Amino acid sequence: MGHSAMPDKQRDVLKPNGPASGPVGGALEKGAALASELWLRIRTRALSAISPAAEAQLYEVHKEWLGDLSGKKVLEVGGGSPLTPWLAETARTYHAVSDDPARIEALQAQLGERRNARLIDADVMSGAFRDTGYDVIYLHSVLHRLEDRGPLLDRLLKKLAIEGRMVTTDPADGGGVTRLLRSIDRPFRTDTSPDHPVTEDLKRELAERFYLINCVAPFRMGKAALVMGVLHPETGRKLLERLIAADLKDRAAFNRLNSSLKVSFLLGAPD
Repeated sequence: MGHSAMPDKQRDVLKPNGPASGPVGGALEKGAALASELWLRIRTRALSAISPAAEAQLYEVHKEWLGDLSGKKVLEVGGGSPLTPWLAETARTYHAVSDDPARIEALQAQLGERRNARLIDADVMSGAFRDTGYDVIYLHSVLHRLEDRGPLLDRLLKKLAIEGRMVTTDPADGGGVTRLLRSIDRPFRTDTSPDHPVTEDLKRELAERFYLINCVAPFRMGKAALVMGVLHPETGRKLLERLIAADLKDRAAFNRLNSSLKVSFLLGAPD
């Protein structure tokens, strides 16, 4: 983000199909490059409205949900989230499971040597990952990467201890305009993995397996600040901090998936 020249693969997305030659083809290619450059500038200014203080409000809610972890066994699927250091520092036992060697290496460097922490190099769905009885399972940006979430949810339910809790946070559907903007933005993202934002269908899947204890949608009203960020980033940042605080107090967040950009669920193990 923020570079003056677009990478070739991003510029190519907006090129017309077929051969481009002569004055018309050159003009189309130049127009595509300018359109790419303009979108990148808009994107950068909009995202600049998301300050660390604004994001931190969501993770403070997650901490409140999870409470005192000093006697708890905690699993983080994937690891490397903004809450990873806090989970590892406060839990009695902290495990992170990932089949990505680079992520495991990065987590090792981040956490150092901790007697309470274990990094498990395995697919969470594989037989190599055998631990159970987790009091807390934390999933940060995991569910939206899977089209079929059922098998993973069933697997994690078996890993959860009696009265255990699970916290998830993922992009939400956000409605038609949001889907359109995401499709335009996708070529500019460094993460090219599949994207399946949270919808009412996933909420029903969760409700079939867990107790839906709580839900927050921090980018419902807050997304207006992203628009303001395009016009004036500093004003956008101040506005976003206020709007996210209001979003996090919204008691009707369970019904906001079609108007929110992100959603977090607090789930409980069934009896």
